[in-house]
Amino acid sequence: MRYTLPALNSFKAFECVARHMSFVKAADELNLTPSALSYQIKTLEEQLQTQLFTRLNRMIELTDAGRLLLPGVESGLERFSEAVARVKGTGEDNVLVISTGPGTASKVIAPKVHRFIAANPEIELRISAGLKLVDFYRDGIDLGLRFGRGPYPGLHVDHLMDDHLTPVCSPQLAADIKKPEDLRNFMLLQEDSMATFPDAPSWKEWLTAAGVKNPDWSEKGLRFSQIDHAQEAAIEGTGVLLGRKILSAHDRRLGLLTAPFNLEIPATGHYMLVGLEKTFRKRKCVMFIEWIKAELEELCLS
Repeated sequence: MRYTLPALNSFKAFECVARHMSFVKAADELNLTPSALSYQIKTLEEQLQTQLFTRLNRMIELTDAGRLLLPGVESGLERFSEAVARVKGTGEDNVLVISTGPGTASKVIAPKVHRFIAANPEIELRISAGLKLVDFYRDGIDLGLRFGRGPYPGLHVDHLMDDHLTPVCSPQLAADIKKPEDLRNFMLLQEDSMATFPDAPSWKEWLTAAGVKNPDWSEKGLRFSQIDHAQEAAIEGTGVLLGRKILSAHDRRLGLLTAPFNLEIPATGHYMLVGLEKTFRKRKCVMFIEWIKAELEELCLS
C-alpha cells in the first residue's frame, strides 16, 4: 500500500505543540524559531485541509479535528521510535531508565538492585539520580521514583508507600540516650530536603509528640541539603538524625544505625512512581514496578 502523508516533521511539530499547548515551548523543544514552527503547522493544516488549533488571545486549543488527529499521531511516532530502535539494535524495550533522588538511589535501590538484575537479566537498568524534575518526553526517562507530595500535572502517578520519621543514630550514641530529653545533649542532624514541603515535620514536632516541653533548642545543629549525607554522618557518630524509616532501614539492618525510641511521626510525604501513562504498561516497567513495591514493603517492615 502506498501512503500519501504530510512530512513526518510536521506531525512531530503538531504533537509537540499539542503537548505543550504553546508554540513558544514547542519551538524551544524542537530547536526551531516560533515562526518556523508556525509555518510547519500551517502547512500541515493546508495539506489536511482543516484547522488543527484555535488561536485565542493568549493561548491555543485543539479543534475537534486536532483532538481527532492527536491520538493517531502520538501512537505513530511511538511506533516509529520503537521500529528505529529495533533496526539500530539498541533494544529499546530492554533499556529501563529510572530517575530518582540521590537518597533513594543510594539507600533504597542500590543495596537491593542485584535482586532485580538477577530476576530480569534481559533488562538493562540505568539509574539517573538527581533532584531536578525531568521531562519524560525529552530526557529519555521511563519512570521517576519520587518521595514527596506532588502534584505532577499531566503525568500518571502510582502511590507506593508512606514514610515515617524517627530518631536514628549509631549504636554507640544510642547507649547514652535513655529518654527524649537526653537528645538536648547531642548534635541534632538537620536535613533540608523536606523543607520545600508545606508544614514539613521537623525535630520540634517529634520532640513535642514525645512529650518534651518547649523544644526550641532542637532547631540548631548540623545542616545537610541531602538526607543520605545526613544519614552517613549519623552512621559515623556525628549526631542523631530524624530519619525516614524506609530510607534508614538498610543501615539499621546492617547494625550501622539504630532507633533509640519507638515513636514515629508521619513524614507527610510518600514514595510514588511518576511517568507517562502508556509507559507504565511496558513490560520492563511492569517488572520494575512489581520489584520496587516488594522492596518497599520489606523495608517498611524493618
